[in-house]
Amino acid sequence: MLYREAYRMLGDAFEAEDAVQNLYVRLWEQKERLDDLVSPKEYCLKALKNICIDRWRKIRACDEEVELIEEIVDVNAPPDTESDETEEFIKHFLANLPEQPRHVMMMQMQGHSFEEIAATMGLSVGNVKVILSRLRRRFKEIYYK
Repeated sequence: MLYREAYRMLGDAFEAEDAVQNLYVRLWEQKERLDDLVSPKEYCLKALKNICIDRWRKIRACDEEVELIEEIVDVNAPPDTESDETEEFIKHFLANLPEQPRHVMMMQMQGHSFEEIAATMGLSVGNVKVILSRLRRRFKEIYYK
């Protein structure tokens, strides 16, 4: 029943399996509290719905990031034979970043201020600046080798 509901919400078998597995982990971590529930079935469905919504938002955010990367690369890439290589390099660089630095970088590329990024990501402004500085340095080291 849980898998069927997750699949209905997410539309992807792998994502649905992952969502149900996350629910089981969450339930196991709260096993002491489960005896007090009036309606365990409703609790599970509500928790699954919240997990699915979070996963859907992440999927949508990743799709938007890819579109933004392609848009930025298309606008900023020089019109020569190396532009395809540059575009692929930038996509590869951003795709291989851990989640938090990638989101910080994407928000900065979208024009968000340090304060907005810090508030959204739950970081201090100083941490945001350090993350961006390290990413720029790493990009330059790799790209200009």
